[in-house]
Amino acid sequence: MKKLILILSLFIFTSCAALNSAKGELHLEINITKGQELLDLKKALDAGAITATEFELMKQRVIDDYYMKKAIDEKVKFKSLKTT
Repeated sequence: MKKLILILSLFIFTSCAALNSAKGELHLEINITKGQELLDLKKALDAGAITATEFELMKQRVIDDYYMKKAIDEKVKFKSLKTT
């Protein structure tokens, strides 16, 4: 009898969990300013972690909002995949 109650309880619990599947949206929040990114890049250059060429490339990408545009494109792509 205890086994039957346990099995039924487990079945009900898993059924409720399956019916209550999470649905949500992806929220992108970026708190790093361009100035902070540029300072971090300069520190990486000074520490020898990146070359001058890499620094210039990444600096221009920060200035042109390359990474922000890429993140937004990925978010849009993700949302379109979720709806299909």
